[in-house]
Amino acid sequence: MIDRMGDWLLAVAAEMPFETDWESSLKGSWYLSPRRHIVEFLIYNSVFVYTTLYFYRRALSPGSPISLLFQSYVPPAKKSKIEITVMITLATSLMITVYQKWTRGGMLYLLQPCHMSAMLLIVILSGPKNKKWPHILLNIYFHIMWGTMLALLAPDLRDYNLFFEIENFFIEHYLLLLVPVYMIWSNRYVIWPVSMDVALMSFSLFALYHSMILSTMALLKGQNLNYLLMPPPGPLQSFGRWYRPVMYAFCVLLTMTRYILIEVVIQILPRRKVLPIEKEMADGDGKAKRKIL
Repeated sequence: MIDRMGDWLLAVAAEMPFETDWESSLKGSWYLSPRRHIVEFLIYNSVFVYTTLYFYRRALSPGSPISLLFQSYVPPAKKSKIEITVMITLATSLMITVYQKWTRGGMLYLLQPCHMSAMLLIVILSGPKNKKWPHILLNIYFHIMWGTMLALLAPDLRDYNLFFEIENFFIEHYLLLLVPVYMIWSNRYVIWPVSMDVALMSFSLFALYHSMILSTMALLKGQNLNYLLMPPPGPLQSFGRWYRPVMYAFCVLLTMTRYILIEVVIQILPRRKVLPIEKEMADGDGKAKRKIL
């Protein structure tokens, strides 16, 4: 059955060579056999769907420390000029990226995690702070910021040749690190405490995005989206056909950097004073009314 599914995948996927071209970071190949793609697709997605739902329920269950934080949270006043400026700056860098991808005919690469992270931060910044979802997304993002750090430590610029493309690469990635620091300082978001449930939920969701969406699009378009068709030059190549399980296992460890690098920033960074979204008004008992999530 798996062999037949592998034959089917070979028929529906983009035409790709079986020999890998290591000179390009974009072109895909059958570095992994169609049969292996099928097996890993079924295993990864089954595991990551289950673990995402399981740890989400544990992290945000009624009575959990995180749910109690939401109950005591007072939504802040309207966006400051600083926040609007930050959002415009990030959106400008992203629009430059979109234009560059469109010029090259590589719009598919906007699905890369770093570009999706830029979109995610813009959505969080523009989202209503009296709703839970911007806070949930931001705290998930804290756990996957290591991807941006790796991109800056070992940038893969093999196919960057357009005007201002390399410069915008670094601008975008530094913004992906600095904007969350601003968001912590702004005191407009619920910052969650250390939680292994949240860490594993965040990793599972990030991994699921890779195994379900990026992997599917990579095969259909024949493009090596975030190295899901073949490994990048470096240590992962030494694991051969097992590089993807090793990559996912390594990502679990990197997710824990939230509790080292990001936690340091959270603990030492001062907070900006903000006004609540509604001024507290004394009720008949003389108690202040608080708008809670």
